[in-house]
Amino acid sequence: MRALFFIALVWLVSGCAGPFEMRKTKWTVREVRDWYPEYRKTEPYAWDGILYQGSDPRHHHFTARVLSVDNWVIIQIKREDLALLDERPYLTISTGTPGYYYVDPTRDFTRIRDYK
Repeated sequence: MRALFFIALVWLVSGCAGPFEMRKTKWTVREVRDWYPEYRKTEPYAWDGILYQGSDPRHHHFTARVLSVDNWVIIQIKREDLALLDERPYLTISTGTPGYYYVDPTRDFTRIRDYK
């Protein structure tokens, strides 16, 4: 009976994990620079830049759309690894605005245009 319970418990725990995988959120500057050109070439819904969402005491926050409206790449880069000319407070979902402006990671995260 205990063996059956143990098997059921292991199955339940591994079943709940299912096919989902943890998405990468912590990135280095180099990883974003390497990832971005491929993203632009292969993703049909790719933006011309990644959206800067602001900075908190530890990270700069960015996002990029992948595959569809409901699929996003969340990018957090340590503040000490990247200097931005126009740092702003990190926006939360409750503000209603997803970000401030778009940057191009291949050009030292240069500001491209404002978010409209």
